[in-house]
Amino acid sequence: MIRLNNSNVAVMEFTTFEVKSSVTVNQLIEAVLNFESNFLKQQKGIVFHCLVRNIEGKFANVLFAENMGALKQLEKSAESNESVNLFFDMVESSSVQVNFNKINEKNFKVPESFSCVEYGVFKLKETEKLDSLLPALEAVKNNYLNNFNNTKGHFVGILPNDTYAEVVFGETLGQTKQLCSGYFENQFCKAFLEKIEESTTQLDFWYLIA
Repeated sequence: MIRLNNSNVAVMEFTTFEVKSSVTVNQLIEAVLNFESNFLKQQKGIVFHCLVRNIEGKFANVLFAENMGALKQLEKSAESNESVNLFFDMVESSSVQVNFNKINEKNFKVPESFSCVEYGVFKLKETEKLDSLLPALEAVKNNYLNNFNNTKGHFVGILPNDTYAEVVFGETLGQTKQLCSGYFENQFCKAFLEKIEESTTQLDFWYLIA
């Protein structure tokens, strides 16, 4: 995990992947730390990076940047960097799924500390729009999530093709999962859930490993 500065962030790249069968977790972590020290530290506009894992053993590379231009420049710079190639060579390329999330909150900062990321992707029902989603999720944050010390941060991510993401940063994996289960009992959370096309929902919990 690396925090280069405490700037506001406007975009999060959330890339899930699996590693090749010959790669150990320790080898992956070492490669990621090398990637941070020898590449990310030199990149303008990058604010924060971490590696997370889910219960099924998949990984996700999480990058926060001041703007989308910084992420695009990162891709160009990565092509000839040895530490990047070492990291990427460990990844099963067919498993990679990249999501660029435009953060729909002004002056958002990556929380100072967290160990879990809840990442839920969904589409809205045909009768719903972004204008109705945003106040519903603001109500979830103010009237439910912020009532618990476990909640360290929350935002709505906007993805292509009328797709959205709810992102919650939690103190622990267990408490974050427990709070998610509580959505079905809270009136503000239920109002949000009623706007979602349930068949499009992809929800997972990721814990910090590097």
